[in-house]
Amino acid sequence: MSQRDRDDRPARRRAPDPRLLIGLALVVASIAGVVGIVAANDDGSEVYVAPRLLTAGELITSDDLEVRRVSLGADVSTYIAIGTLPEAGVVVARTIGEGELVPLGAVGDERGPSTTTIVVALTTPLGATVRPGDQLDLWGSPLEEAGRFGAPVVISSAAQLVREVAEEGLVAGAQAARVELLVPRRDVARILHALANGDALAAVPVSLAVGR
Repeated sequence: MSQRDRDDRPARRRAPDPRLLIGLALVVASIAGVVGIVAANDDGSEVYVAPRLLTAGELITSDDLEVRRVSLGADVSTYIAIGTLPEAGVVVARTIGEGELVPLGAVGDERGPSTTTIVVALTTPLGATVRPGDQLDLWGSPLEEAGRFGAPVVISSAAQLVREVAEEGLVAGAQAARVELLVPRRDVARILHALANGDALAAVPVSLAVGR
């Protein structure tokens, strides 16, 4: 056979290295396995999250909440799912912290009859660490003759701070603070009497008043 005939023959193709094929197969299998695991565990559900502190007695709608997808498994039934919130909204039954998922047990369809909100003027400022949602005992010192005040007593126990009310006009300098409180209805008459009588009022965090 001449040199020219040998040059005209098609070049023999080299067989691929079996080790390379095995390596590629393992990589593909690994990727497929990871994708399968992620897909199998992607059972997240969309639920509502509080974008800010929500206090008891507050009426909220879906516009007041954020949506987040989370994996809760069987526990998802204990939270408010997307599309289940009534258009009229719900009333917060207990404080819901900022960023907290909204549990079904923390809201109600209507304002509970056992509590109401009331604005009171305090003669002593709130502590610097007191925040909306904290529980407070409202103390009152009755105004007596000659401008003197009697011994303080608790006139509403475990009230909840809703917010501090911005003070305006001439009353701004006459009061230490004006606050909106969520209180039991049974305490409303005593609070209104204390306000009408000009009693000195102070709100003390429950944690500090335990040892009274």
